[in-house]
Amino acid sequence: MRRRTPRAVPPLDESAEAAQLRRAWRHRRKGDERRAMVLLREAALANEHDARIWTFYGVQCARIGRLDEARRALQQAAWVRDRNGEPAKANVTRSLITTLIGDEAA
Repeated sequence: MRRRTPRAVPPLDESAEAAQLRRAWRHRRKGDERRAMVLLREAALANEHDARIWTFYGVQCARIGRLDEARRALQQAAWVRDRNGEPAKANVTRSLITTLIGDEAA
């Protein structure tokens, strides 16, 4: 059995959100896109006011072809960014909806 390298051990001060994101990226690197999407959905629902996680979730949904979920997640991210006083980032998120999904109703 192979030993773990010191890099494989998660940091002790890692938040639950950061751990979920790390696991999602690991699954994505391994090619398990669906599991990465599920982990990102859990992280987004646990952190409803974090637009960055909603954006990650929306992009992952678009990658695996769930365009309706991707649109809803990216619209949520844009709404949160507007609410947080970040109109430029909200506009970029809306243009991401148009680019990934091809819908003008962003």
